[in-house]
Amino acid sequence: MSGQVAVVRRDRPEIDLGPLDPARGGGRAVDRMDDDEAGLFALVEQVRRIRALTTGGIFDTDLGPLTARLREVADTLEAASASPEHRQEVSWRERRYVPNCPVIGRSNVLAPPAEFELLDDGTVRSEVTLGLEYQGPPGCVHGGIVALMFDAVLGRANHHAGTTGMTMYLDLDYRSPTPILEPIVITGRQVRVDGRKVWSQGAIHHGDRLCATAEGLFVMPEQWVAEYQQHRDEDGTSA
Repeated sequence: MSGQVAVVRRDRPEIDLGPLDPARGGGRAVDRMDDDEAGLFALVEQVRRIRALTTGGIFDTDLGPLTARLREVADTLEAASASPEHRQEVSWRERRYVPNCPVIGRSNVLAPPAEFELLDDGTVRSEVTLGLEYQGPPGCVHGGIVALMFDAVLGRANHHAGTTGMTMYLDLDYRSPTPILEPIVITGRQVRVDGRKVWSQGAIHHGDRLCATAEGLFVMPEQWVAEYQQHRDEDGTSA
């Protein structure tokens, strides 16, 4: 296999999602109600601040007036918002997967959000500090959050290598506690492709200490395989 990396192009042909397409079964296409993406990201960032501050919150103030103000804001947003079904449809139709991701999505309040570097050797890397809202055991990141982070970084590594697919299994080895409130580094790299099957590996470090490792198997839907091979042929790489 060549050491080159096949890059996913933005001018991808339309993909038939079959039963995964949320527009099937009578769903109607809708336009986005607001194209102010920067405004949405800024709004979500403030909600993240509230999320972080209220997790186990201890405040020296009367929370009643603050709750009333937040309720008013929430009511205003609810009145102006498209339905969850319409938002899902638009995210698929416009391929807005990354902004909605619960790990790296800037429009998802659950996301830290992590920012991944895409390195020339095929590695994807992120340094992130997770707050109290991601805690499991005292002082440690919840094991489910660790798994979520791995699933995202391995998916990004596959994307960086020119492939994509659904997670079939994710095998984790928790080596030592992953701390909250301190920077950790998470890395992922694709290691092998065999037809529709894609294998990737990842690790989380706190300084020099290994916290966890992961191996994932991803399977490309059949309609994506030909597209992947076409990209590799165009780039002069071989499977």
